[in-house]
Amino acid sequence: MVARLQRTHFSIPRAAEYFSAPELEKQTGQPRAHFAAVVLKELVDNALDAAETAERLPAIGIEATVAGGDLHLVVTDNGPGLASETLGRILDFASRTSDKAAYRAPTRGLQGNALKTVIGLPSALGTDTPVVIEAGGVRHEIRAGVDPAGNVRVDHGVTERPPECGTRVALTLPARGQRLDPTRWARGFALLNPHASVRIRDGGAPTP
Repeated sequence: MVARLQRTHFSIPRAAEYFSAPELEKQTGQPRAHFAAVVLKELVDNALDAAETAERLPAIGIEATVAGGDLHLVVTDNGPGLASETLGRILDFASRTSDKAAYRAPTRGLQGNALKTVIGLPSALGTDTPVVIEAGGVRHEIRAGVDPAGNVRVDHGVTERPPECGTRVALTLPARGQRLDPTRWARGFALLNPHASVRIRDGGAPTP
């Protein structure tokens, strides 16, 4: 008698895909060694779009520094600022929130729902350091992940701060294993967007 292999089908909540490195590799089309580059590209794409939507010449700031084994990334823009209501919808991982449903530019907007990916990446790489988003006089500190059953858990702290122009997004990823040349990326953004001002502070990010 030949024993037959019994296959069992498991159902995983789709929302949990934002917190799994293998699933994020499928979504982004990039290996996990390039996740920091994915974050940088998507955040700058969003920053350019925000400024252009407000009919402003984009002024983009990029910071990439390594300290204590961590890679700290910060992107700032001079757009109108991410509305708290919009961020609240983005933090609903069971839905899709995007202003690019019918729009794609050749060099940006390819993911269309990038902030969900950005918020999920720290957990996917094994860190619980929060993603910090500051806009419209509000500081959002977000820790998101999944429990053992695959259910999404979001800890969203909000504090008021003096209002400033634009949006600032900061997050931390493990530096080990990441391949990123932020200065090269900044030059590429400036080359492809000659109407924009792009400034870079490269504090020793991991390079190939």
